[in-house]
Amino acid sequence: MVGGEIIGADLGPATLALVPRQGQASLVLFCEELAPDEKEIRRLQRKMDRQRRAANPQHYDERGRVRKGGKKGLRWKSCQSYQKTRRRKATKERKLAAHRKSLHRKKAHEIVAVGKTIITEKISYKSWQKQYGKSVGLRAPGMFVEQLRRTVASTGGTLIEVSTRKSKLSQLCHGCGHCVKKPLHERMHQCGCGIGPVQRDLYSAFLAAYLDPADPLPSCARYAAYWEGAGVGGEARLRAAHERVVQRAKEGQSLPQSMGIPRAGARLPRSSSQPTPEPVLLLRRGRLEA
Repeated sequence: MVGGEIIGADLGPATLALVPRQGQASLVLFCEELAPDEKEIRRLQRKMDRQRRAANPQHYDERGRVRKGGKKGLRWKSCQSYQKTRRRKATKERKLAAHRKSLHRKKAHEIVAVGKTIITEKISYKSWQKQYGKSVGLRAPGMFVEQLRRTVASTGGTLIEVSTRKSKLSQLCHGCGHCVKKPLHERMHQCGCGIGPVQRDLYSAFLAAYLDPADPLPSCARYAAYWEGAGVGGEARLRAAHERVVQRAKEGQSLPQSMGIPRAGARLPRSSSQPTPEPVLLLRRGRLEA
C-alpha cells in the first residue's frame, strides 16, 4: 500500500522525526532494536582484549598501553580461546548487519505507506562519523537514506534532499523569518515571536513537510496557515508527538537527550499509593544494616 502524503523527515544520528502534512507526527529512536546486539558485541570485544593481554603481557607497559614495536613490529600470539571469541564476534556482526538491513527496509516501507514524496535535508553522513562514530556505525543512517530512495522510486515517488545552506531548517523560525544558529545541546526551539517551545527535530521535519517540491526554499507565509489549528495544526501535532516521547521516558525507556528530555529514561514510582519507606523504618524492621 502506498500513501499519497508529502512527508517531512529529519534524520539524526540516533533519532528519526517524521511529520506528514496531514496525520500524526512521530519522533522515534532510530533502529532501537539493535541495542541488544551492540551490547553483546561490545562484551565480546572486551573479552578479546583480556585474552590478548593475557597471551601477550610483554607487549604492554606498566600503564597497560601497547609498547612501540619499532621497525620490526610486534608479534602477537593468539590462543585458541581468542580465535573462538573472534569467530563469535564476527558471527554477531554479520547478524547485526542483516538485522539492520531488515529494519531499514521495514521503516522505509512504513514511511511509503503514509506518503511517497519525502522531503529532507541533504546531510554529509561521513562528517557525522567524526562526531557520532559509534551511533552512525551502529545505525548507518546513510544506508537507510539510500534504502528509502530505492523504495520510494519503486513506487513512483520522489525523495527530495534540500540543501542545508539554503533551507537552514534547523535555524529558521517561520514566525519571524529569522535564522539563529543553535548549539547542539539546545533541543527545543523557542522564539521571542511566540513560536515554541517545540522539539527541534520535529520542528525541522514540519518545516520540510511544507516546502514546495518544485522550489524547496522556505517561505514564512506558507507556514502560517498550517501551524495553528485546534488539534490538526502543526503546533498541536508536534506537541502531541513530543508528549508521547516524554511518556515513554517516564515508563522507563532509555532515550537520548537529543529528544529534548532532560532526564531521559527516568522511571516513575511503582505506585503513588505506596510510597517508598523511610530508611529509619527499614532499620527498625531489620531490613537495613546499621
